[in-house]
Amino acid sequence: MSEIIPRQQKRIAVPLDIELQSSSGKREARLSDLSIGGCYVDSIAIVKENEKVHFSLSLPSGQKEEMSGSVVYIHPGVGFGLRFDNLSDQQRTILQQVILLSGGGNF
Repeated sequence: MSEIIPRQQKRIAVPLDIELQSSSGKREARLSDLSIGGCYVDSIAIVKENEKVHFSLSLPSGQKEEMSGSVVYIHPGVGFGLRFDNLSDQQRTILQQVILLSGGGNF
């Protein structure tokens, strides 16, 4: 069983559609919560701990942002937790804006 790693930032509930690319292929999925450090991906995709996955985030404005992260934990058949890898300043700003618009804050 995986070691529980405490989160660095509080996550907020925010349903956002993504196009997920992982070892099990490309598929539509959804983020159910989000922070500057990571997110939870609702997906039946089969992934492995520490696997690096990529996704295209559909923003409320209609724009898309390419992101990537590493799988931290898995709930088989439900989803998985993802830690963002090497966020650019632009990606960090976009995530902060999405979080603020969703009622979150405290960066």
